[in-house]
Amino acid sequence: MTKKRRSARQEREEVLSAYGTARLEEDPDAPVVDELRTLETLLRLKAERLDSPDPGMWSEDLARRLLTEIVPRTVVQRREQVMDMVPALRRLALHLQATGRWHQDSVTPDALPVLLHQLEFEALEAADDPSRRTWSTNVLGYGLSRGVDLEDDEALEDYMHWYNALGDEERTEISSTGRLREPSTPFDLESARRARLAEEGPSAADPSGAGPSADDPSAPSWPWFLPLPDDDGDALPDPAEQRDVGPYLDSVLVTRARIVLDVVGGGGRRATVTGALGREDTQELLRRLGLEDGARSLWDRPEAAGVWVTLLDGGWLELDGDRVRAVRGPVPLTDPREDPEGFIEFGHALLTAALLGRQAREVEDGGLRGLPDTLAALLAACSPEGLRLPPRTGPGLHPELPAPDDLERLVRVLHDLGVLADCGVLTHADGIYRGGPEVMMALIGLLHRS
Repeated sequence: MTKKRRSARQEREEVLSAYGTARLEEDPDAPVVDELRTLETLLRLKAERLDSPDPGMWSEDLARRLLTEIVPRTVVQRREQVMDMVPALRRLALHLQATGRWHQDSVTPDALPVLLHQLEFEALEAADDPSRRTWSTNVLGYGLSRGVDLEDDEALEDYMHWYNALGDEERTEISSTGRLREPSTPFDLESARRARLAEEGPSAADPSGAGPSADDPSAPSWPWFLPLPDDDGDALPDPAEQRDVGPYLDSVLVTRARIVLDVVGGGGRRATVTGALGREDTQELLRRLGLEDGARSLWDRPEAAGVWVTLLDGGWLELDGDRVRAVRGPVPLTDPREDPEGFIEFGHALLTAALLGRQAREVEDGGLRGLPDTLAALLAACSPEGLRLPPRTGPGLHPELPAPDDLERLVRVLHDLGVLADCGVLTHADGIYRGGPEVMMALIGLLHRS
């Protein structure tokens, strides 16, 4: 984790600690633990998703985007928890103002009550709108509404077993809307658990541990949502023997990296305190990348942020104070027409840096969450048919598929593949993730390192 990220987290913790102490002094019976959990989530998302690490910075646009866009698609919570968000934020704002931490560019104290009153209704409206949620938040949200404790691994596994046993239409209704109007099999935790244990066999229901356990190396561990690997006995290709420049010319990541390096240039550009480009330079870069304008920060666009982080991780961008400039890096970028082999080496190094950087980074700092399942998913995505996730399950589709461990395992891999698709390592269309031969070469190099 970088020093800037670490200091931002420390500041967040200091603010919340001071707020919790003051809140208890004011009202010893206040639900401080719940409030702190809510506020920690809001401040963390504000820092990570909106590039606003200062706890005291609350502009109208920032607050509205956080509560009506970011929270609905990333946080699974009950409606009463949504209703508690704005009151908790209102108390935090008063605390920040009283302690001198309220940023001068934030909403004025006089205008704040009006804004928060509006946001109470807008946040509820956004939370009720399934189009603002993701597939996973809709599925998890329905489970939460049925009484599933999402922090209870066994209960979550029971729920997912029930969900995967539904027909395609019912699963689609839940994943698209977070609701199921007329379930063919209403969810009941005890019934779902009995059905799961019966399908898994006697060993799954045996509390003595006589059957296979997680510590047993012979126990099956292949991800339930991935196709079984097809081992044809052929040796993996050697990345050093890759001579086809075409896949690297077609790579979204390589194409974006060339544009970024050209925009930044050897002379460099001004860098913000978070290590990104300034607003005007960000607008120029987004236009060159063919992305929509209007982003307040480079970090607002995952497609741009992904390649930017890769170039920083790999050493092709260099930060020096308030400047950032393009440098040769470990493998210099060459003209594919004049030096195709050099261009292949650059592309291979870039893709490897993208994978290694996210493998090495801590989860809260943007690292991969689902390893080693994610590596298996990437290999499947590089197959000719690609990888469909979430998978289509049901009779005849996965005849030997065991009951899923839990949704969390799938959600982690979906998160990782989404990050890599945003970055340009993978493509994602119609529910199918695909990686070309250049991604396979980078994966093989990564596996050789481990």
